[in-house]
Amino acid sequence: MELIQVMGVVTMIVTLLMFSTGIIPCYQMYKTKSTRNVPFHMFLLGTLGCLGMFHYGLMVENGILIFLNGVGAILQAFYTFLYILIVKSKTWSFLLLFMALLYDAILYTYLYQHLDTVPARADTLGSASSLLTTFLMVLPAFEVVSNIRNKNAEGMPPVMLIGGIICSSCWLIYGIMLNDPNIYSPNIPGIFISAVKLYMIFLYGGKEKRMKKKD
Repeated sequence: MELIQVMGVVTMIVTLLMFSTGIIPCYQMYKTKSTRNVPFHMFLLGTLGCLGMFHYGLMVENGILIFLNGVGAILQAFYTFLYILIVKSKTWSFLLLFMALLYDAILYTYLYQHLDTVPARADTLGSASSLLTTFLMVLPAFEVVSNIRNKNAEGMPPVMLIGGIICSSCWLIYGIMLNDPNIYSPNIPGIFISAVKLYMIFLYGGKEKRMKKKD
């Protein structure tokens, strides 16, 4: 087995484990009927990103992309709709869902109305999905700013951040080995920002627990 195949298998295993980390906050959300600290926007963007990369995988004939993003799209969609089912005020959730559907409608209209060849569609879809994934990776930066201002550790659960760092590292290496910037480029800012976010949780999380004990 070649090195790139080994890396593909490792990436597959780590990504499947990463997808499963969403089960923990979703189970807590279902159990407590509370959506506090549940990253709905991450699940929704994750669904869009997985669907885009699933189709991109079909176009470039990459079985790992097809399988992982197919599984990811199903899981992320499940997490998304579970959140919508439980959250009390659904206006904002439905608005974001509508914007996601509009994004896909515009993207695929452009792909199939203005582009004539599969390679051109693949390049455009890959770039669009890569940009979306990059945006998804950068989102925790806004939480970091909030954490610093408020000196708290609220935001994405630590287990998802740790899983994200490991998963992004695997995709970074695998993407570089494939020489596909649509795969590796979003993971560069993702690793850095998630690491900083994890440090914020380490820095302020202990203080929050001590303050709660005093209260």
